[in-house]
Amino acid sequence: MSLFARLFGKKSKAENTNIKQSIGLSVVFKGSLNFDKDKLLDKLRFLDSSITNVDYETPAGDLEQGVFALVSWGKHVVRLIGFNEPFPADVLETCVAPAHYSQDIKDQIRKNDSHVILYYKGNDEDVLEQYLALSRLAACFDEFNALAVINENAHSSLPTNVLSDLLSDENSAKSLCDCLPLFFCGFVKYILEDAKGVWMRTYNADAFGMPDFAVLANNHDEGSYYFDMFGNILSYLRQSGATMNPGDTMEIGDNKMLSLRAPQKDEYFLKDKGNVLVVEMSK
Repeated sequence: MSLFARLFGKKSKAENTNIKQSIGLSVVFKGSLNFDKDKLLDKLRFLDSSITNVDYETPAGDLEQGVFALVSWGKHVVRLIGFNEPFPADVLETCVAPAHYSQDIKDQIRKNDSHVILYYKGNDEDVLEQYLALSRLAACFDEFNALAVINENAHSSLPTNVLSDLLSDENSAKSLCDCLPLFFCGFVKYILEDAKGVWMRTYNADAFGMPDFAVLANNHDEGSYYFDMFGNILSYLRQSGATMNPGDTMEIGDNKMLSLRAPQKDEYFLKDKGNVLVVEMSK
């Protein structure tokens, strides 16, 4: 068994052993891993002014192969595992290809040399707070040749400097939380050969105990409309605790009605580990 295989199964006293399924984010870098832990923690304190004490532990000591550390503050504990090798290309592509930043930046990200994986192992039960903790720590790597932060389950990614800028501003950080499709619940568009239009859907809403939403739009130009719609619906569900199921309807303004149904048999591409509801519009 390799060293990193053993580390993935290793638990520290600081970690919450009751977490069955840890959420995670990854960070990809240009060049080999090389960061200063003190500067990393200083940046974390800057992004979260509520932090009074933060610890950086290396339970296995310094490693030549990569990094294994635990970063903890307040209720939060993050397991950090770093590899001096590129992030898996197939997984990376599902997160980079649909992203809304330039092709040049995407090409740089695809040529990454190393990466770290951050797993939430703390005690905050709010999944959004867990993601914020991971995001703040991920953004701290911006000063150490980090290229992008990857949310594998959401099929989403953001350049590290963009995420750092968002979290540095209170209003922008609030937007990141209020509009989940920005990063935490990815918004993906794709075309299928037999489809008369463009499929658009969210990913990872199940992490928040909510359904994902999908729609067959007429064209790419409707992307902004459905991005805002899905973001508003997810925000409403998260804040109200309400649920939505196949057969439900909702008035959304402009005398339009939204109805929900389960994916049909020939819509197999919508079926994954989460619960997906297909939106149909009518006047």
